[in-house]
Amino acid sequence: MLIKFSKSIIENILSIMINFTEKRDNSQITSHILLEAKDKLIIKATDKEFGIEYIDDSTEIIEKGTTTINGKKFYEIIKALNDDYISLEINDNIAIISQNHSIYKLPIFNANKFPEFPNLENFEKLNLNSINFIDGLKKIFPVIDTNNPKYELNGALLDIENNELNLVATDTKRLALYTVDKTSAKDIKIIIPKKAISELKKLFFDNFEIYYNEINLIIKSNNITFFTQLINGKFPDYKRIVPNEYQHIIKLNKQALTKAIKQIVIISQDIKITINKNEMLFESISDETFEAKTDIAIESNLENFTFAVNSRFILDYINSVDDDTIELCLNNPNIPFTLRNKNYQTIVMPLTI
Repeated sequence: MLIKFSKSIIENILSIMINFTEKRDNSQITSHILLEAKDKLIIKATDKEFGIEYIDDSTEIIEKGTTTINGKKFYEIIKALNDDYISLEINDNIAIISQNHSIYKLPIFNANKFPEFPNLENFEKLNLNSINFIDGLKKIFPVIDTNNPKYELNGALLDIENNELNLVATDTKRLALYTVDKTSAKDIKIIIPKKAISELKKLFFDNFEIYYNEINLIIKSNNITFFTQLINGKFPDYKRIVPNEYQHIIKLNKQALTKAIKQIVIISQDIKITINKNEMLFESISDETFEAKTDIAIESNLENFTFAVNSRFILDYINSVDDDTIELCLNNPNIPFTLRNKNYQTIVMPLTI
């Protein structure tokens, strides 16, 4: 096998692939990437739970072949070389990387033992607007839990029922819900792992195809194919948590709200909020002697409506909304409140004051 490629192109590809490899144990074949030099160069990486295939048509295939190479070392070598063409040759179970007077030699593994990727023949296509799908995942991502003993909470629910798509996440203290109606996809419920979503939202921006079965989800664009194992579990009944109506709905300027909260966060992450007819008052909650207060002008029919909240929950929501205005939806100070904008909302549990 002998190939020649551009440093800048292969470095960009490897910066994506490296996130899918095992980095702590170099004895594992999953620490390697698979290179298949055919009519085009096909590069694969996987840790068995999720994986990626990238097709590169810019590489010059001088001699066809298949090999593995340590992903981390390969990436570090490519980054260290000059911005010029680089050669990779396989000779006597050694990968030889060369550029002018620079030569590196790395051992290779048996390419036949590289984990197989799922075959699309056993998958069903999911007819969704791909741009809405990625937008929804980006919005709910901060709310997905991490290392929760209930494994199903470490992912996002894709729930399609009666031609309506809901993307849902919760960390048990808040719940994020992104809704798209009028989808033609059949009814399904699948849970996508947080780790996979973290990569998905960086990889795909335009039109792509989505496939699934009971075990895996596959997303395919022109030159990238991504797969992830799905989480096998039952997601909480989120529809019971979402209020059907609200007694009070207050429109808030996103910029003013953000500025006020960030002023309080200097002193305390937890904030007490008091709503009056013409103002929303923000106060720090801290065991120390430090104190912070500020307010913004609003319009409401409330007086001395007080609750407390972790400021990060509000800031996470604000950062995911493009519009200048959001709605604060309230019932009772001691029960969850809602932040809402168009088809995206988050329901937040208040703190006990």
